[in-house]
Amino acid sequence: MADVISLRLYRKNRLTPAAEPRMPEPAQLYALIGLALLLHAPVSRTDACGQCGQPWPCPQVRLACRLRDGF
Repeated sequence: MADVISLRLYRKNRLTPAAEPRMPEPAQLYALIGLALLLHAPVSRTDACGQCGQPWPCPQVRLACRLRDGF
């Protein structure tokens, strides 16, 4: 009779699916800060934020600037 191969060894040696590399947290935060500064720009005629309509600098821009200064 042929030898029986244990399934435990087979499962152990299987290749695991490759995971997508995650962006490091500081780099992701810096990218989000840049995005906020680009999106929340003032409209030239009204001096209001073009994204949220609040008086410029809006709270999102203030927060993004504070976070950027923290780097």
